[in-house]
This record gives sequence, structure tokens and C-alpha cells, in this order.
Amino acid sequence: MFIRKISAAAASTNTHSVDLEVDSSQYLSITDGAQTGLGITGDLTIEAWIKAETFPANNGTIVSKFDSAARSYRFAVEDFGSGVRKMRFSISDNGSGSGQTTVNSTADIGGDTGAWHHAAVVYDASAGTAQFYWDAVGDGNPSGLKTAIYDGAADFRIGARTTSGSPSQIFDGLIDDVRIWSDIRTSSEISTNKDAELTGAEANLVGYWKLNNDLLDSTSNGNDLTNNNSAVFSTDIPF
Repeated sequence: MFIRKISAAAASTNTHSVDLEVDSSQYLSITDGAQTGLGITGDLTIEAWIKAETFPANNGTIVSKFDSAARSYRFAVEDFGSGVRKMRFSISDNGSGSGQTTVNSTADIGGDTGAWHHAAVVYDASAGTAQFYWDAVGDGNPSGLKTAIYDGAADFRIGARTTSGSPSQIFDGLIDDVRIWSDIRTSSEISTNKDAELTGAEANLVGYWKLNNDLLDSTSNGNDLTNNNSAVFSTDIPF
């Protein structure tokens, strides 16, 4: 596997985001066989900037490595009906529904479809908890999750999950600056770094997509994404 060297020089400027359309089933992905470092089984942090255009009746997936037949982890914005929307995080410790646990953020994040928001979840494996953050503000710390994540063969996807091999629960809107960490990020680290691009060489950063008019992973893992169904880039950016 070809590994691209990443410079530790100053981070670049954010220039683009990706625009995903639910009606066109657009999402980004990398197969399990092509990825490195995304099969996380312990501590995990997921961060992304999102700007919803609509809230589908089910939910909009931000990041997933989650097939109905091979479940690992999934982070989404869920529509609970009556205008109530929350962040949702699911993991499985055996790859099936019997080993799956799901938790939700506390507050109603509302139906704001005209603004950028930073969404994050921090999974503490040993404690079985998930700390949610909405615009770097803590939004619940639910417990009761499994204490390990199954390392399954599902594709890693941005903007969709998989049901029986087909994309589902697709996010409708803009996504930018997606980060996957194999550690527990602190509230200070999330708040300090959310408005700035990183270099990609940061410790425990296993996947980082700036989405600056390309689908390249800025870490040395080389987890470059595939564009499914012709998603386009936008100059509408959060920072």
C-alpha cells in the first residue's frame, strides 16, 4: 500500500466543503480492505462540521462503518419527530444487532437548516460512555454502551450507512473537515481546534478529510475516499 508522507508544517486554509444530496444518494466511502486505522475497537472520537439542507424522515448519517450485517460504529443526526432532533451514536461489539447499543445527545439541536454546526462524539470504551458536543458545548454524557467495538468488514462512509449492501440514512447537506481519532479528545481540544485545519500528523488522528476540493486523507494512513453518485464541492465553508 502506498503511504503518502505528511508534512508537519502549518495547516492550510479551509476552502471547500462537500455537498451531498439525499435525492441522488450521494456519499463518500472507502472499502474496508483499502482502509488503514479506521477499524477502531476502543476509544474513539468523531468530529465534523455539518450544514443540513433538509432533515430526512429517518436520520442523516455523518460518519459510519456500519452495515446491517457488519456493524461497528455510526454517528448521525436523528429526527425524532415533532421537530425534535438529536445526535445519535451506535456501536456493536459483535457486528450484529444483538451486540448493538445506541445513545442519544440530551438537547434538541433543532431544525436549523441554514447554519453550520460542529458535531462531535467521544466514546470512552472502558466506561461505556459517549460524550456529545454541539458547537463544542457538551450535550449529554450517556452511559450503557458496549465496552468494545467490533472490527467488521463494512465500508467506511461519510454521509451514509449501509443496509443490506445499499446506502441508506443519507445526510442531506454540506459536510466539512471530518476527523476520526483513536483516542478520547478533551472538551478543550475540541473547542480549541474545531475552527482550524490541522496538519494530519497529530497523534492518534487516523483519518482526516479536509474536503478542500478533493477526497484525500491528510493523515499518513492514506484513506482517500471514493465519490459515489457525483457529489460536488462547495465554497460554502464553516470557518
